[in-house]
Amino acid sequence: MEHKAEQTAKHGKPGHSKAIGYLCAAVGAATFGLIPLFANTAILAGIHNDTILAYRYSIAALSYALYLLLRRKSLRISHSQAKEVLLAGVFGYGITATFLMASYLYMPTGIATSIHFLYPVVVTILMAVFYKTKTPVSQKAAIGLAILGVGMLSWTGGGIKWVGMVFVLLSTLTYGGYMVALNRPAIKAMDPGVFTFWALAGSALFYLAMAASRGHLAWIPDPHILLNLLLLGIVSTTVSARLTVAAVNRIGSVPASIFGTLEPITAILTGILVFHESFSGLNLTGFVLVTASVLLVMLLPGKSSGVNIH
Repeated sequence: MEHKAEQTAKHGKPGHSKAIGYLCAAVGAATFGLIPLFANTAILAGIHNDTILAYRYSIAALSYALYLLLRRKSLRISHSQAKEVLLAGVFGYGITATFLMASYLYMPTGIATSIHFLYPVVVTILMAVFYKTKTPVSQKAAIGLAILGVGMLSWTGGGIKWVGMVFVLLSTLTYGGYMVALNRPAIKAMDPGVFTFWALAGSALFYLAMAASRGHLAWIPDPHILLNLLLLGIVSTTVSARLTVAAVNRIGSVPASIFGTLEPITAILTGILVFHESFSGLNLTGFVLVTASVLLVMLLPGKSSGVNIH
């Protein structure tokens, strides 16, 4: 969603502006990695995923709308643009959260979030299939590393948690599809901030409707859980998206994406330090391989699909 910002960044920025860009990229990636920290409190309390996601995206959409309105940004879009937002923003970006949250029920949150970080590899494959981009040997090697790394990263208690694996891999597929959809001309023509808002708003409406239809939409009286959901919506959704836009505007999409390695690192540390999740030497090796594969993909020249927006 940062196509225009990326063009601006190519003209070069003063050193101070670049330093701010690196800081924004790092903090933006780290805030997304904090999803397990804010979501697990509600999950462990038995609150349904539909409810959590309805709260998350409603809070994110409202806070982002307030931000844009304070900047006097028009939120109006055309009918054709609304269709693009529905397909890419809701059934790509939004639906990803369903699969990722479901995976948390079957495997450690840090490991699940790390596997989700395979989405740049998925983007590479989808770009080759739908846009006929060539896949160099180095990218194929990166995909091989990623597959091996995922296997090691997911091996717990003598076996792979296959249900959790399916859910988290679906999250990489839907988010990868969303990233590829950003190449569509109608989306490129939209203001990045406005598209971000409508993606959040569409996702909010989707999850509100889903939670209500299943009888899961309810007020959460526990102030501690409510605070965590507020932080999930603002910090790990709105702030993450906004800081990444600022980072790409200053340093470009590829450098900003490289800082995305802080996402799984933050998630892993959160799982270990806060939730006391186990992490073996084999898991560590898998984590290194996954991170290496993603860095190989994103550092390749001319790689434009590595833009990292949540």
